[in-house]
Amino acid sequence: MKFGVFLYQPEPVEGVDYNFYRLKSESGIVGKVNPEMYTNIACFGDNYMAAKRPDWVSVSSWGPALRTNKRYNLRWDVVCMTNPEAREYNLKIIADCAKVSPGISISSQHFADQHFCTCPRCIEQQRKSGLKWLDWRAKTVTDFLAEVKEKVPGNPLFVNCLPDPLMGRERFGYDFEAMAQYTDYFVIPMFSKAYPTPWYWETIARGYKSFLKKPVMVNFYVRGPNETWDTVAPADQIMTVATRVARQGVDGIIFLAEKAEYIREFQKRCVANKEKREFLKGHNGDEVLELFDRWEKMLK
Repeated sequence: MKFGVFLYQPEPVEGVDYNFYRLKSESGIVGKVNPEMYTNIACFGDNYMAAKRPDWVSVSSWGPALRTNKRYNLRWDVVCMTNPEAREYNLKIIADCAKVSPGISISSQHFADQHFCTCPRCIEQQRKSGLKWLDWRAKTVTDFLAEVKEKVPGNPLFVNCLPDPLMGRERFGYDFEAMAQYTDYFVIPMFSKAYPTPWYWETIARGYKSFLKKPVMVNFYVRGPNETWDTVAPADQIMTVATRVARQGVDGIIFLAEKAEYIREFQKRCVANKEKREFLKGHNGDEVLELFDRWEKMLK
């Protein structure tokens, strides 16, 4: 099993196999590549471009793909993925990063949710394709992924998929079998500010692991932007959910934090909680406990 961190700032940390830098998060702000870190690019989730180019915003019969649309649980604004300018904009960022980054991770590379997108361009493309609505959406998502893969030859490609293993095709256009042709790893974000019930996260991980044709990694929330240690899950909850999910056979675990400083503090808290580490023995998540042991040696 591999371990990584998912950071909003380009400073890597020790004690993990992968350091991912969110060069372009869904805020839409683009940073500068750190060649020592894997690079994450959020594609069509883009608050900045949605505000700058409102004509790019994805639409539906229930309104636009904006955070202000209460009919959906949208955490960011979403631009239409068939917009040629939006596609080329993201593909250029990906291609430029791939030249210097050891690997590429992409997220928001899909439709906003059910009922998107019904702009004239999407309607016309679907009509010309001769495909049914859901089939056309799935092909559109897969075709974009194929274009991304062409931009990262020789680099591992991590594809982040929102955590809905049952309705992913209907909601986002995921055709997991087709997508597996182009991705090297699937990453399932499991972001929450609390993890009091690991059973649910185990169930999601078990579901994905049962049918995805490439290695599966999960991503847990440690401390994101605008958070304090009092507003996020305590370390012992994350230790528990990581150990419990690991026993479902996932191939990797990634921890999200705004910056390296927060991961280093998280590592210290995990190492210091010897009572929880002892309790987690026998849960069949030994690789996570071994990670804590490595962190303890590293921090001495």
